Amino acid sequence: MEKIIKIDNLSYNYGEGWILHNLSLEITKGDFLAVIGPNGAGKSTLLRLLANILEPTKGDIRIYDEPLDTFKHWEKIGYVPQNPARNQKDFPIKVREVVELGLVNSGNIFKSLKSKDLLKVNAIINKFYLEDLASKKLGELSGGQQQRVFLARAMVNNPEILLLDEPATGIDTEAKAELYQMLGDLSEQEGKTIIMVSHDLDLAVKYAKNAVCLDHGVCFFGDVKEALNHHHKHGYFYR
Repeated sequence: MEKIIKIDNLSYNYGEGWILHNLSLEITKGDFLAVIGPNGAGKSTLLRLLANILEPTKGDIRIYDEPLDTFKHWEKIGYVPQNPARNQKDFPIKVREVVELGLVNSGNIFKSLKSKDLLKVNAIINKFYLEDLASKKLGELSGGQQQRVFLARAMVNNPEILLLDEPATGIDTEAKAELYQMLGDLSEQEGKTIIMVSHDLDLAVKYAKNAVCLDHGVCFFGDVKEALNHHHKHGYFYR
């Protein structure tokens, strides 16, 4: 299988010590990888590094065999941060407008969308069952509905890689299961590569393919079902 992300001796320091240190990892095209581990282990930092939001202190990241610092094809990558609606509860933006922002390049925020772009927006709104919510304000939606909106925004350009930071935070059990099922379908049916930070290991086992446990470095990497039997030094995983 094609290795589309290669991480070699990656390290990141916030100034108070290493949050990631000498991390090496290869991720295969079409994988659904659950990123697990204790709080403060570097899970969100890894996603921010892959999304080029942070710059590595040391080490290398290659995407499609291109060094991250020269990689230009960001339309191939969709990123959803943790709790993306946190600061937009009272902001008067509508669901359709949030999704449309996924097509807007930085520096062109006021550029009108073309008809082909509007077709993309309509298609992804339908795909994520947001038709009845499209004209509602984001703050009027439930947590699960908001997560679907931001996933739709990340998917509107039909990226090949999805970076998701705890996408099920703050939503109920039923909505979590629906979200994981949707992500599993994207991986299985459309061949999307999904890298997802998750604390819901029981759900991840049902839908993800592999898991990587981080604790400033890699302490486990393999079949997600085997993660249930992995004995972490802090007792983080157990049956």
